[in-house]
Amino acid sequence: MGPKLITVIGSLNTDLITRTSRVPLSGETLTAESFSTGSGGKGANQATACARLSRCRRSPSDGMVIVQMVGAVGADIFGCDLVADLEQNGVDTSHVKIAKGEKTGVAVIVVEEATGENRIMITPGANHSLRPDQFDDLPTPLPAMIVLQLEIPLDTVIRITHTAKLQKVPVLLNPAPAVPLPKDAYQGLAHLIVNETEAGILAKGKMPEGSVKGNLSAACDIFHQLGVANVIITLGGEGVFYSCSERRERVPSLPVKKTIDTTAAGDTFVGAYAVCIIRGQSIPESVRWANIAAAKTVEKEGAQDAIPWLDDMPAA
Repeated sequence: MGPKLITVIGSLNTDLITRTSRVPLSGETLTAESFSTGSGGKGANQATACARLSRCRRSPSDGMVIVQMVGAVGADIFGCDLVADLEQNGVDTSHVKIAKGEKTGVAVIVVEEATGENRIMITPGANHSLRPDQFDDLPTPLPAMIVLQLEIPLDTVIRITHTAKLQKVPVLLNPAPAVPLPKDAYQGLAHLIVNETEAGILAKGKMPEGSVKGNLSAACDIFHQLGVANVIITLGGEGVFYSCSERRERVPSLPVKKTIDTTAAGDTFVGAYAVCIIRGQSIPESVRWANIAAAKTVEKEGAQDAIPWLDDMPAA
């Protein structure tokens, strides 16, 4: 049997990154430390993570997993660069379309130098040209897993989950940026990966506001009752909590030399986890390996540039 296929359906954005000592106050002008551009978008980041973490830096065309990106860019230089970067990382871009009359999505990112924490504003552009009727059937060949986020239209995401269920393809949903979801979005969902804030938004009204961190098991139970098989809640510098049929457990964070930039940490975690799962690793093993990958990512600047390759990682 050949390598299994992961299909990532989601956003491609050009990142416009400003690094500053602190975030300016309302009405304040502040001189920044630096400015750069880079390839991003949660979909493209997660596709890059899946690709890099299943192949070595010296041979990106030869991976243990085939990674396919489905999305849209504008007919502009940003779009060309995004597609080229994905291909250099070993991602199949044959299903990335050029949306006529649309500009490529853009993310404006402000990074605080002292902490590595970020604030992000997104202009969706071509990402919102992905419509539900394009996914009455999944792209072929059918993948071993579909990975989704919420930077494309919500009704499109819901249609994809329904189609995947009909075609018996497991879905990993990373609902970011988080918005309340209809109940049927969770039914039959194989994997839900959220951070603490996102978990609170999705569970709003079902548990006391702001109480997720102190009630991680209760939060997971809410999603299990809605039909999710495996729930993972990432907690930034405080580790990860997961709940599955085997067990539920809190995994501590790993020491890092210095936190430089947290922009791609969550997307790296998702990609690493997806690769482990379709290679037959258990949920606990997958969470631990993804935790290591995310920790390595925050030690570098940028989004896709910061994601480690397989040869930067210990054996899964």
